[in-house]
Amino acid sequence: YTNPVFVRSHDFLGMQGTSHTWRPTEMYGTGWPSNAGGRLVGSLSSLPYALAEAEQNFLIPAQTQALIWGDLVPQMILSAKIPRWWNVTASQVHWVGLHLRYGREMAAGSAFDAEQRAQFLAALALFAPPARTNQVARQLEEGNAKEALDHITPSELFSVAREVAPKRKGDTSCLLAEIQQLAENSKDVNYAAISHAFGTPKPTLTNSYEPDMMSLRTFPALMGYSSRIMAESWESNTLYWAALADELGLTPAQLNVRIPEWTQKLVEQIFASHLEDWPALLKSLRQVGDDVRKNARASAADTKAALQESPNR
Repeated sequence: YTNPVFVRSHDFLGMQGTSHTWRPTEMYGTGWPSNAGGRLVGSLSSLPYALAEAEQNFLIPAQTQALIWGDLVPQMILSAKIPRWWNVTASQVHWVGLHLRYGREMAAGSAFDAEQRAQFLAALALFAPPARTNQVARQLEEGNAKEALDHITPSELFSVAREVAPKRKGDTSCLLAEIQQLAENSKDVNYAAISHAFGTPKPTLTNSYEPDMMSLRTFPALMGYSSRIMAESWESNTLYWAALADELGLTPAQLNVRIPEWTQKLVEQIFASHLEDWPALLKSLRQVGDDVRKNARASAADTKAALQESPNR
């Protein structure tokens, strides 16, 4: 933010004796005072990721000794800052919110209905690892729907709702009815459009920065380190933010500012103990959502109180 030559000193060739021409953008010499704290080297092919990778070094964890996934965080920042929201409609945001709420409704109903539980778990097994699917199954069998939902990611809930909805012919859920009604009455509400509007860029998996949702199982860490493949398979954040915005009545244009702010808070509050500690990431995601809801309710209460005082004055 303060280095005036950070972009203007972009070195396309690299240092003498090295070959960076046409290679992906990299940060070189980070922290060296002689070159004002680093510069960009290589082509412009992966510039967005390189900028996000540089930005993560300025985020301050809220917890001491908190683990930061070195490849996951830049991917999250990159996904948060894609200028996608000018082309997203309120109907699409609402449709995503309906899917996540319907997924939670299905999970809650599965704690009491064995037939529905079997259908829900069969769909979840397509998108979640077997160990976590079995853990969710045990919790649902014990009637602990809340604990089960704590181990299901937003992207898995969305995928389960998409998988189960067409098969629930006799379901009287008002959420399902609204999902079907929106799909029938809006041309821009379909899974292909949602994938493009709410997906994440996957340059490693698809060799493209075009947003897409592949509904893959989250890849594990490789050789004790986080990886770009693991990061690109994480598709939950944007879906969760969209459902939160739908709940609060925010317009898509407002998300250009809100989602980068929420993502920064999410990253700073992650308190994971190891690379497979996904509940820590989900906990931070939901904690930021709870804080946003709390602040929105407080703001609404203050506005209501001010309006009630105005006539008296």
